[in-house]
Amino acid sequence: MRLNITNTAKIEAELSSVNGTARAFTLTEAQALCAFAEHAERQLGKVLPKSAWKGARVTCRPAGPSASSYRYGAKSTECELERGATGWFLIACTTALVYPKTPAKCAVTLTAAQTRAASLYAARRLEREFSLTRLPETASEEELEVLEADARRLAGVS
Repeated sequence: MRLNITNTAKIEAELSSVNGTARAFTLTEAQALCAFAEHAERQLGKVLPKSAWKGARVTCRPAGPSASSYRYGAKSTECELERGATGWFLIACTTALVYPKTPAKCAVTLTAAQTRAASLYAARRLEREFSLTRLPETASEEELEVLEADARRLAGVS
């Protein structure tokens, strides 16, 4: 399946067939998928240029019951969207269980190439927007190790 999320009738028919009679805690309208896609685009815009978004995927699901007295899992809808060259497409739609206090899910997954491109794009933006202090080419191995340790500490990476 590959449905453009702007094709409201087909999207809502697919959601209806997956949801059955369930209405609460499910995705029932194409507009909800558009909202998830917009959220994903805001996230992608922070790490990649728009021209590199093709192939990114987002897994989305609404929140579970807010009352903790709700004892069992509730039927929900989980959808996977993929960014095409011109927009977002629904590529999978399944049922899922959500439990009390389960937050909504909007998880963006990058391709391997996008993952690598994100760090290159960030470096390019950094160079364009800031004056950078470069390490001298004559730095010793010990100075490089100290710099690497300091950088990891600053970034919160072990």
